[in-house]
Amino acid sequence: MSTRTSIAEQRAQNIAGHLAGNDNTVPEFEKYRIRRKPGQAPYHTPMTPIRLLLRSALAYPNKTAVIHGDRSLSYKAVADRVLRLANLLIHTYNIRPGDRVAVLCQNIPAFLDAKFGIPSAGAIIVPLNTRLTQPEIEYIISHSGASVLIVQQELLPRVSEKVVKTLLKRAPIVVANYQNKGDAPCHYEQKLYATEPQILWNDLPLPQEDNAIISLNYTSGSTGRPKGVMISHKGCYMQGLSMCIHGRLTPESVYLSTLPMFHCNGWNFPWAVVAAGGTQVMLNKMDYGYIWKAFKELGVTHYCGAPTVQNEICNHKDASRLDSTVLTFGGGAALSSTHIRNLNALNIFPTHLYGLTESYGPSMGTYDQVSLSNYPEEDHFKLVARQGYNTITIDEARVLNKETAEDVKPDGKQIGEICLTGNTIMLGYYNNPEETEKAFKHGVFWTGDLAVRHPDGAIEIVDRSKDVIVSGGENISSIEVESAILYLDQVSECAVIGGPDPKWGERPYAFVIPKQGHTLTPEAVIAHCRKNLAGYKCPAEVLIVQSVPKTSTGKVQKFVLREELWKSYKNRVN
Repeated sequence: MSTRTSIAEQRAQNIAGHLAGNDNTVPEFEKYRIRRKPGQAPYHTPMTPIRLLLRSALAYPNKTAVIHGDRSLSYKAVADRVLRLANLLIHTYNIRPGDRVAVLCQNIPAFLDAKFGIPSAGAIIVPLNTRLTQPEIEYIISHSGASVLIVQQELLPRVSEKVVKTLLKRAPIVVANYQNKGDAPCHYEQKLYATEPQILWNDLPLPQEDNAIISLNYTSGSTGRPKGVMISHKGCYMQGLSMCIHGRLTPESVYLSTLPMFHCNGWNFPWAVVAAGGTQVMLNKMDYGYIWKAFKELGVTHYCGAPTVQNEICNHKDASRLDSTVLTFGGGAALSSTHIRNLNALNIFPTHLYGLTESYGPSMGTYDQVSLSNYPEEDHFKLVARQGYNTITIDEARVLNKETAEDVKPDGKQIGEICLTGNTIMLGYYNNPEETEKAFKHGVFWTGDLAVRHPDGAIEIVDRSKDVIVSGGENISSIEVESAILYLDQVSECAVIGGPDPKWGERPYAFVIPKQGHTLTPEAVIAHCRKNLAGYKCPAEVLIVQSVPKTSTGKVQKFVLREELWKSYKNRVN
């Protein structure tokens, strides 16, 4: 089964009504027109991703925009749903410009509706991590001031009584999976289709300035309370186009939504795919059997995932070399050359991306094939593991000395902190001027990630500042140790952190997950490290485990592992 529709077929569908002689009706395309305000300068239109949907609904009205189970939605249907949701929020829930609407959903069509429908109502999206606990969700809803909640039915137990009775204006809008044609419409769907749009696109309270806030995305809060990152309409519009270009998205693209839409707004891919006129295959949960089925049956061309996700895809029982090339985008942690080799063998080609919630997701990407051609082929796998260069919608990424704010020497050795500026950098932390000022010191955004800069200008992360292991005064990159261990054929995953050592203060500790069906001993791992690393970088201890704690996006939660190792110590530096 293929979801792809040729552009020629699409154009034929678009003009079928005209050829049939239906010239007395109002043209369909006028539904998507937003008239300019009186006196508005012809050279400026406020940027917002909402316009990306309207353009695709005009150009590809009958093309498949969304697949969820055995249901599918055209671009025309998605635009209709978004308009209905905006009207529902305004008329039934009394939402006004600047109000906050929280969303607690997995990757389902209702979340895509919300990505466009909430800002179309003039409101601000507050995406909630689906793995958060009741108190964490309660804190974010309270801190953001969200007055309406759209929640997936199976996630309702995560919503406390205080949220429902005190913090929200009205009862939550409940969404069921509703992914098969035989499923009964849920509460959300019933409300949606019972809403007749009284306000059309032209009269909706769309943003009148580029830096209007479109979403509040909360950080993980691993070092304290989560912070609300203020994201602008303009930044998302530009980042969506950036992902179109760097992701090589076209109307023929079929994007599998392995990356949660709550995480950095899904790296802006939900808006980017819409901009390109592609198809989004919704993934309600990480089902690797379904992922391989989608690769082989739905013509998937693109997906995203952290190294842990890529690893599970490579090692799944259904894994086999694909007939057509699939492009994947990795981030959240360093993508090792071993991961890259394994993916290539399956006809999956990764691009290593780097970014943060504060930079709208990807802000840097590794070498492309053109730039790689300047280097010997035997160096390619090592090179593409670097983070590379800034994306086209952000300024040049720099590596600065923390104390002097001066650029480090580009010799691949001198370490500094990655600093970013540009139109896809957050507006600041919501209601947190102290943390905003700290993050924007010297007029740049300090990421907290330590890196070197190579003579060709490419940037390579050596560690997260809090994950650097300081042993006897020597800095050890946890990423370097992990990469060495991952070269072992028997290793599936690895996490290295700094643990206590009575002599050196701390030493590397390695948590290693063997591949299914393989055996591995700590002694074998240490012996391998001694052959490939300086002695002081070798793990003091290797723990063979079946799993490590991870975030909902597949990032290893090193702070949880670190907490366990240091729990009997008063100080975290021994």
